[in-house]
This record gives sequence, C-alpha cells and structure tokens, in this order.
Amino acid sequence: MSALFPPSNYCPLQADPRFGFVFSPAPGKKGHNVLVIAIHGSDRDVDGMIAALRDGFGDREIAILAPFFPNQIDNADHADGYKFLVSGGIDYADVLDAMIAQSKALDGDFDTAYLYGFSGGAQFAERYGLFCAAHLCGLVIAAPGNVTLIDETLEWWPGLAGAKAQTDRAPDLKSLRQIPVAVMVGAQDCTRGLVARPLGTPHGSAFEAVAGDSRLARARTLHASFQNAGISSSLREIADVAHDLHPMTLNAADQIARWIDVKNTAPTSPINGE
Repeated sequence: MSALFPPSNYCPLQADPRFGFVFSPAPGKKGHNVLVIAIHGSDRDVDGMIAALRDGFGDREIAILAPFFPNQIDNADHADGYKFLVSGGIDYADVLDAMIAQSKALDGDFDTAYLYGFSGGAQFAERYGLFCAAHLCGLVIAAPGNVTLIDETLEWWPGLAGAKAQTDRAPDLKSLRQIPVAVMVGAQDCTRGLVARPLGTPHGSAFEAVAGDSRLARARTLHASFQNAGISSSLREIADVAHDLHPMTLNAADQIARWIDVKNTAPTSPINGE
C-alpha cells in the first residue's frame, strides 16, 4: 500500500503544520500509558503499521504515535529526508519530539516510550537512537535499507565521523548502551541492489555498501557493530519473510511486549517533552 497523502485520523503538528501524525490512545487508559512510536517506510503506510501493532499488542495498555513525513514539502522532494534525521534544513528529530509533546497534551503522561521503525523508518529509528536514546526505553530497527555503523573512522552516514557537523547533535552512545535494541529482518529480504545509494545520488555515499549489498546483510552487520560497541543488541531473522510490513510489525510488537513485561517499573529517564 502506498500512502502519499495523510492517513485517516491525521492530526497536524501544531509546531509545524507541514507535518502530522496519527495518535491511537491506549485501549483502557488505566494508569500511565506506554507509548510506542512507529515510523513508516517509503510507502508511508501509517494505517497498516497501526493495525499490525494493534493486532500484536491485543488489549495491552499501549498508546501508539505514528508520524507522517510527507514526500513533498514546500513543493520540493523530501521523500527520503527523514531517513537521515537532518535533511534539507529540517531536523526530523525535533519534529518527532514536538509530536511526542503534542500527543502528551492529547492523552496525558506516558511512563515509557519505545521506538519502532520499518524499512526507511528503521533508518530514522536507528539514527534517532544514536542521538536521542535517552528519551527511549527500547528500540526496534526492522529491515533497514541503509545503516549507520558505530565507526568513528567512517564518514557520516555510513559511520559516525562528522556526525555532529552534519546533524548538529553529538552521538549519545552512553544512553544507547542503557536500553535494549532489537534488529529484525526477513530471512528472505536478500535482494541485492534495491538498497544501493551510490555517490552522486540523493544522500549518496562512496561508503554506502560497506555494510553489505542487501537488507539481510546490512541488518547482520549493524547488529555486529552494535555488539562490538557494547550496545545490548539482539538479531531476529524472520523465517519465510521478505520485505513485508505486517509480519515484521507483529514481531516488533512481540519484542516490545516482552520488554514491557520485563521492565514493570517506571523509567529512570524522562520522555522528551517533560
């Protein structure tokens, strides 16, 4: 499904109406809510993400925030900009933080926040986690096309060299080491060439293939890079699945539910916007 226009139940962002989101409250609103932030892929299937998460969560007390980052902004092409956190003069991390703050105004406080991204959204999720993990209690990166390795010798975005100059943010690996991270990918998501972003193309890099030539290879390399950096990463390869939103999202919901069951306490770090 492709969604180039805002999804159903779309709420404009008050801080910047060029953007918006869908907010799905927790079913029963008992006590403080857990917030799951779900970042869409290039197809922008926000409704499909929310439906799959609700299938996976059942009647759990979980609120869902699903941003919508439009293809066109101010009559210019920004289809891939959000994946790289800062692009075209837009700081997408700030945009997400404003959405979190507005969601809290809609539905009260949240105890904990988990971030999940699929495909292009997984790229955003990983890079948000690299800089803003202090706002999160867990991070799920599902089937990313391009990845950023924990490598200070490799230029941004394939690595972290020059990241602060490009994003105006310093990587916060200390906070990222304090939360669980799950890297997921379909075991059949191994088509080569689909994720290439060579030098000379938008957001291209001479080092774009350093992590491999398929989503499966890049997920494995990212997981290994996280582990080598002391980040608590797990890798789940989903059998008989290629690049498919619904099964990946069900697995993400399962992982987040497991983290919630283990945690059972309020976080020590506040969610951004407090």
